[in-house]
Amino acid sequence: MPWVLPIGCARYSVSLKKPLGMVLEQDVKSGNIFVVEVKAGGSAALDGRIKMGDQLIATSGVIYTSESDYGGATVKGGQKLVRLRVQGETFKTVSAAIGSHPGHIPVTLEFQRCDGTNLLPGEDQ
Repeated sequence: MPWVLPIGCARYSVSLKKPLGMVLEQDVKSGNIFVVEVKAGGSAALDGRIKMGDQLIATSGVIYTSESDYGGATVKGGQKLVRLRVQGETFKTVSAAIGSHPGHIPVTLEFQRCDGTNLLPGEDQ
C-alpha cells in the first residue's frame, strides 16, 4: 500500500552535516521515530525547520558496492547513497543508516509534522 500523507500534515526534507544536533527516540507502541530534542547551536537548530515532535519518515544511508584486500586490510569502495524508509525498521537500523555517512557527506532526513504548525509557504511539502 502506498504511503499517504495524513490530512493536516506536512512533509519536508533537510540535509545536515554531522553531528546532527538533535535527539531521536522510537515510540514503543507505534514504532515511529520522533525528534525529542533539538540542540542549541547544532546543525538541526541552525537549519531552523526541525521541531520537537516531528516524525522521521526516511533517512539517507551510505552503502559500499565493493571491497578489496590489500595486504590483509579490507578497503571498501564504491560509495552509494541510498534512501531508507524508516517505518517498520528498528531504531538500531535507522541509527546505523544515519551513522554510515562519512563526515563530508550530509545526511538527508525526511520528516512529517502534524501538529498544526505546518511549514511556511515555499518550504518543501
